[in-house]
Amino acid sequence: MTSQPGELHAVTDDGVRLAVGVSGDGAPLLMIPGLGATRRVYAPIVPALAAAHRVAVYDPRGVGGSDVPPGPYPMARLAADCVAVADALGCDAFDLFGASMGGLTAQHVAVLHAGRVRRLILAATGPGRRAAVPAAPAATAALLGRGARSPGEAYRMACTVLYSPRFWRENPGFIEEEIAHRASHPIPGRAFSAQFRASREADLSERLGEIAVPTLVLHGTDDALVPLENAEMLVRLIPGARRYWFDGRGHLFFHEDPALTTEVLLSFLRDSA
Repeated sequence: MTSQPGELHAVTDDGVRLAVGVSGDGAPLLMIPGLGATRRVYAPIVPALAAAHRVAVYDPRGVGGSDVPPGPYPMARLAADCVAVADALGCDAFDLFGASMGGLTAQHVAVLHAGRVRRLILAATGPGRRAAVPAAPAATAALLGRGARSPGEAYRMACTVLYSPRFWRENPGFIEEEIAHRASHPIPGRAFSAQFRASREADLSERLGEIAVPTLVLHGTDDALVPLENAEMLVRLIPGARRYWFDGRGHLFFHEDPALTTEVLLSFLRDSA
């Protein structure tokens, strides 16, 4: 039996309310969205995960149903937000999944709050500023929607680098639905800027060797935003880290192949228990 989906609010130590969606029963699994993303980004994979885990996905500060405080949003602050969510759930220890910028946040949680994380999953992310292999300037410009005249146009540009070229060609309906949603739910500019600055300044590469929990690194081989070399570096820097590459998939590989993604995740969570 799994519980019905619910929602709660976590309050951080600086008074920010974070909206949290909770579904399923079992060992707690917290999921951190990436740059400008809300809980909705994990919708394709949450139902299957919730069949075996108590899944909590929250809107980071500045987006979705969470408060929009003024910046900056330093990465240590974002990591503390994740711990506040766990506290609101009554979880002393939890499994943690983070994608893209959410993966950078997850690394900070694992290092700065080491006793709280049981297993760590890092998706479509890298080791931080000093060690990172950057995306091509054109890919970064597309992600940021430079030159766009509306939120929808900006996200259309971003989708050209969030997904693999093959997925873009073969799934126009899915892409258009994502663009329409972002157009009708724009991210506050000051929050996006604060998040982007946090992701650019984040760097724990010299401390990743401190991570002592089972870790899985996931990446799409056609990721235009975070080149695969970044994932390979994480595997080298985190002791005993496992890896799985999604061949021909892009940055949001868990949208492109949700069934395989959940299969890989559940296998890791089961086998590393």
